[in-house]
Amino acid sequence: MKHQGISKNLPFSFSMKSKRAICGASLHTPTSKNIVFRGSRQRIASVVSAALAVMTILSAGASVHAESKPAPQETRTAVSCVGSVSKTYSAAAIMQLSDQGKLDIDQPITEYLPDFRMKDPRYKDITVRMLMNHRSGIMGTTAGNFMLLNDRDRSTHDFLLPSMRTQRLKADPDDFGAYCNDGFTLLELIVEAVSGESYTDYVQHHISKPLGLQTTGTPWDLFQNEAQVETFMGSVRFAPDYCMTIGSGGMLATAPDVCRFGSAFFMGDTRLLSDKAKREMFSTSVTDKYESNFGLGFDSVDFDDYKAAGVKVVSKGGDVNEQHASLVIAPEEKISVAVLSSGGGSTYDQLMAQALMDIALEDKGIHVEHPGVEEKETLDTVPEKYLAYAGAYISGQNICLVSFPEQKYLEFTTLDGNKRETEQYLYTTEDSFVKMDGKVETGKAVQAKNQVIAKFVKRSGKDYIVTESYSEIGLKGRLHMNDYTLQRLEENPVSDAAQAAWDARSGKKYYFCNGKYSNAYYTEMPCIRCDSYSEARGYANLGRIVDANHTVAALVMPGGRDLTDVEMRQENGTEYFVASNQETIYICEDAIPELPGDLTEVSLHTQKAVWYNIGSADNKTLTLDIPVNAAVYVYDAFDRMTYSSYMPDYGNSVPLPAGGKIVFLGEDGGTIQITQ
Repeated sequence: MKHQGISKNLPFSFSMKSKRAICGASLHTPTSKNIVFRGSRQRIASVVSAALAVMTILSAGASVHAESKPAPQETRTAVSCVGSVSKTYSAAAIMQLSDQGKLDIDQPITEYLPDFRMKDPRYKDITVRMLMNHRSGIMGTTAGNFMLLNDRDRSTHDFLLPSMRTQRLKADPDDFGAYCNDGFTLLELIVEAVSGESYTDYVQHHISKPLGLQTTGTPWDLFQNEAQVETFMGSVRFAPDYCMTIGSGGMLATAPDVCRFGSAFFMGDTRLLSDKAKREMFSTSVTDKYESNFGLGFDSVDFDDYKAAGVKVVSKGGDVNEQHASLVIAPEEKISVAVLSSGGGSTYDQLMAQALMDIALEDKGIHVEHPGVEEKETLDTVPEKYLAYAGAYISGQNICLVSFPEQKYLEFTTLDGNKRETEQYLYTTEDSFVKMDGKVETGKAVQAKNQVIAKFVKRSGKDYIVTESYSEIGLKGRLHMNDYTLQRLEENPVSDAAQAAWDARSGKKYYFCNGKYSNAYYTEMPCIRCDSYSEARGYANLGRIVDANHTVAALVMPGGRDLTDVEMRQENGTEYFVASNQETIYICEDAIPELPGDLTEVSLHTQKAVWYNIGSADNKTLTLDIPVNAAVYVYDAFDRMTYSSYMPDYGNSVPLPAGGKIVFLGEDGGTIQITQ
């Protein structure tokens, strides 16, 4: 669902999330069938960096299989959630129905979901194809209880259409591509409506059975499977996370099964789809190099390095909180590579899959070059034409100031709470800007090893900054990305009263409070911070200010995903942050009381979190009696989780960190008993 491998802190800075990783990889060719790799991150790193060693393993495996002997593999193959690789299954199901003449992907989705309506009348123009290539204009993700820990629930599936009736679009349908989970949950509903089967049954009957997939399914038929991969947060064992929007991120499978599924996209293989349908899925209408070249259900259908070698390669990556996947296919060369990991991220998996793809292509006599970056020739003066671009810009996460100090270089200052972090770029002879490490004004700055090239462009009357970046990952992996990265803020006149209301909230945190006890948001996203800045009047970090209690998402940009409009709602003297189109609600920190020293039990209510500040109880240890269908989380002063009842090795004795918080969750009628 989300990409955890890459985190954008500053506008163009990438940092890899350090986690324990247990990985399964599988490669399928007509001669090798399935060769499986599993191991720790260290073993994966050696696979990626030591191509000759991997090639030896691959060659031996293929030759053994050709002699009708089993391919070398470990006995246990783990079942994992493949995250957004699930989107390729959804797209395949839709294209199957298209092959059968049961739907037309260029028809409006209202043709197949007559109950689909939105507050925005443009919804009538959204076609099935636009759902598959992320061009629908839908805001992003109606989250609700879509990601659960060791639990399953149909509410997100059942509530999507009613929720959509209150939502607007962020852009005209087909205007640009921006990753959209809701689009694929709608595809899940379309498959059910057209086929007359549940999505789980459809996958079993029309995808798993024709391909002979033994361990592929959904949380409704593979829940708590005995081969479920162990999951970790950092080095701590944690309950597995299940995605309940199956069409967008909830499929479960083993690496060999995902690999076999990928082999169904080989040209000439008609077990699932016609070659005509596959060509549709592998095509893109994108001509702008900074837009994602989405196919139908695929993240990318056009890799420059492989194209230069005369090879068509398509790929899809996926992440839930702690499980990750990558599927890379060369359909003409008949090579499918799948990498699944517990921990790490889909970026690691993608790089490993591409390394294995390179090895398999080399076996066929096809050598793929991945050239390194070239240092740019720089100048010490920024042309006059760029000075007018100074000002405030917005990304998906924050507001950034753009300036040209003394006309010598470009500087980005990211506004993030109380922090002001900067990046500096020198102008190049190619009419672009290149990122520098060190301070330009000292005369000692050098071009960044992880090269980033920035340019200013105009699209549909708006100013944007686009980037081309190259990030070195590990010893041999190199990530190349082109993006629309920042959008210039337009002037937004607001009343003094409205601005003052948001300024008064600046710096306050709001804590997630309407999620089910098993909702995974409590693990990694327990709170949201509100900020406003004098340099960007009329805006908060959450969006464009409308009035004292509302903001709307300001980003209208290719790649701008998971946007939300916000309402600050007052109930009985308590302020709540309501992310309306995401179905999530957060309570203001001002309303959270201190944990009473004599508290012996907490009464629970369905989807109503009970938050406490630890206060004077810091350094105490609580002993908790937690019933079934309930949970407890503890956070330190920086909102980092230190305890959860979903940590199976931690028991019910809970130390309370200074300055932290504790939250109790459950269902109506339940209680958690406390011994202090």
